[in-house]
Amino acid sequence: MTYDVLLTKKDEKFIARVRGWPEIVVEGETEEEALVKAQADLKSLLVGGRIVQLDLEVKPDEHPWLKFAGMFANDPDWDNFQAAIQRYREEI
Repeated sequence: MTYDVLLTKKDEKFIARVRGWPEIVVEGETEEEALVKAQADLKSLLVGGRIVQLDLEVKPDEHPWLKFAGMFANDPDWDNFQAAIQRYREEI
């Protein structure tokens, strides 16, 4: 399996972070040393377990503003309010 590793340099050390595995962050004097340490940490993490996939049925949340949709549909002042906004925008 192939894993993406972000290599960065801070001061005189190289830092390796394995993408998707936030607990694996290692430092080394060289890029190679950091990569070897990251590989070893990843192997030790995976040796005691396995990766499985879970299917979850999650109902999406209702949009928080949906309950307000159409609340002014029958308001007799709505058109006057919209006209006042338009006049104000034209003034500024």
